[in-house]
Amino acid sequence: MNKPLKILVLVVSAVLLVIGLGIAYLSLIFDPNQFKSQLVELVKDKKHRTLSIDGNIQLKFFPKLGVNLEKIKLSEFESPTQFAALEQAQVSLALMPLLQKQIVIDKVSLHGLQLRYQRDVAGKSNIDDLLAKDAATDPSTDNTSKQTMRFDIEGIDIARSQFEIDDQKAKLQGSIKDLNLSTGKISDKNKTPVKFSASINFQQPKAEAHVELNTALRFDLVQKSLDLQDFKTQISGKLGADTISAQIETTGMNLSSQQSASDQINITATSDGAQSLNAKLAIKKFAMSDKKLSLGAIELHAELKQGGASKLIDLKSSLAMEMETQLIQLPQLAIQLILKDPKLAQTDIAIPITGRAAINLKEKSIDTTLAAKFDETQLHTSVQVQNFSAPSIRFKVDIDKLNLDRYVKATTPEKTTETKEEDLDLASLKSLNLDGTINIAALQVKNLHINQVRLPIKAAQGEFAMTGIAAQLYQGSVAGNMHFDVDGNRFQMQQTLSNIQINPLLLDFMKKDIVEGRGTLSLQINTHGKRVSQFKDNLNGTIRTQLTDGAVKGINLAKSLREFKAKILNRSDQQQAANKNEKTDFSAMSASINFADGIGNSDDLDMKSPFLRVGGKGQVNLRNSTLDYTARATIVNTAVGQDGADLSQLKDLTIPVRISGPFEQLGYQLQFAQIGSEALKSAFKAKAAPVLDEKKKELKEKVNEQLKDKLKGLFSR
Repeated sequence: MNKPLKILVLVVSAVLLVIGLGIAYLSLIFDPNQFKSQLVELVKDKKHRTLSIDGNIQLKFFPKLGVNLEKIKLSEFESPTQFAALEQAQVSLALMPLLQKQIVIDKVSLHGLQLRYQRDVAGKSNIDDLLAKDAATDPSTDNTSKQTMRFDIEGIDIARSQFEIDDQKAKLQGSIKDLNLSTGKISDKNKTPVKFSASINFQQPKAEAHVELNTALRFDLVQKSLDLQDFKTQISGKLGADTISAQIETTGMNLSSQQSASDQINITATSDGAQSLNAKLAIKKFAMSDKKLSLGAIELHAELKQGGASKLIDLKSSLAMEMETQLIQLPQLAIQLILKDPKLAQTDIAIPITGRAAINLKEKSIDTTLAAKFDETQLHTSVQVQNFSAPSIRFKVDIDKLNLDRYVKATTPEKTTETKEEDLDLASLKSLNLDGTINIAALQVKNLHINQVRLPIKAAQGEFAMTGIAAQLYQGSVAGNMHFDVDGNRFQMQQTLSNIQINPLLLDFMKKDIVEGRGTLSLQINTHGKRVSQFKDNLNGTIRTQLTDGAVKGINLAKSLREFKAKILNRSDQQQAANKNEKTDFSAMSASINFADGIGNSDDLDMKSPFLRVGGKGQVNLRNSTLDYTARATIVNTAVGQDGADLSQLKDLTIPVRISGPFEQLGYQLQFAQIGSEALKSAFKAKAAPVLDEKKKELKEKVNEQLKDKLKGLFSR
């Protein structure tokens, strides 16, 4: 070795020895813990927060420059309440790049981090002061050259960390616990594995979950791009009372400020509970460039099962989004909805739906138009939604023909053991804000045939109103209003059925052939209840009817009164069941029922026929579904009408007819025994005596003839 080279080696060795001795000396004599109080005061003065360091501060100088902190706590702004805590933190820098004026972070390690985030309904949070810019700092005085920074991290290690969240504005409350994050070497154009896991426990909304993420990450600082390869996230936990699991995966995704793309992203989700859900979502040809996002295709397949019923939905559409306006367009929606339910009359219902949708995220609005054709029904609907947090929904539905009886199975109520009835909980309906109309050209429901149905619906703050209901049915019309208030579950209805043929209506709706005639039926009723059964118990209001040229089915008063005339001396009552082949004609009939707490009283029956005048009073008990009504039939002086001539001898006689029993099995009783004694005597003398006199005369003449024959025979011997 030549002499100059030996001198250079000796100089370098001496310099390194001096540096090494200096670092060793600093490590021995320098104690950073003596600066704790100054650091605490600095934080107090600058950030108005209390910093406490209960552990040691350790500095490392070689071979890496770093700092190790233990047991650190930081308070809230101007408050002793704890904001953050840290069991251990370690940050180290590679020493050699510092000699080249480059900062290379070698290792970042955080263990036992605890952080509390709070935000009130106005949007003020407990980190606003930390995010605020320091007015004393002038960005122009920062002489650090970006070229002296080199992004190179040996690895990140975050373990056993926890975040508490109380966000009243976003309505989020809960915690993220057991947060762990580990990476390999993170540097420009270097592929590194990333693993993340955490447990989520939220009270609002009620949710528990465990999240695991695995991927390989690679970034390019020059191109400002990020590549994710073999990305896979698994989520499992509980949402409310349901067990959920979800998985998100893609083989590759490139993200950059200029252009982002992925061939396919797959999302699967399952839920088990009262209902079970299986869903698969495939996003194909994801591309984002020039502030535009496009998805070549969205394919959703989801099945919801409950009991023996299921709902299956298949959705396909392309998607385009303008990033500046935040307008999302789904121009070609194709949906196949399949309903399967053994409780339905038609157990399988397939509904194909086509249409379009536009979603404006900036204005928080949705505008959609849909059309469907299934079975015998064609449907067109348009829906507009404003404000996602408190949706205001406007809609219009047009249906040409709808037969609900095709889908609803007619069942006979079965006797079951009594179970405690649950209270109605309709509080969630208070958030509904609706304004729309449903138009149905031809509707069949409960075997009623109704045409030109118009149902305007408005809902706001828990009040539902249907004002201007209109329809055509049974050669007449319907007009009226309905109102329902969630507070107290209060229901009101005013309806008028004008010029209705009552017999086919009752036959179709109630399967009851009890009255014939054309007329008007008006209802003004209101009710309320915590449970469904209380609605009929609390019913109040009035029902009125006026009919002409009809008949009461089930009893023939003329026939019954003829039998009474034949048995006028027998004063026993006659009980008979309703007979669909019998009827009593009337030219006009009117009556009303006034309900109070489920019990209706009527005392103004007025029925007129050519030979009868009928009044009466009685009670309709909705609480136990029974009727107890007594009609008083009076024979009028006429020889026309239904057997009027045969009844002329009973003129002015009034006979009570009691109609009673459960609604499903009414009975009729002609209460002859209730007719006054004097009335019977008068009727007997006035009507029956001449008949008996005639019979006596006939008998006397017959006896005389027989006597003559006997005498003639005697004298001829």
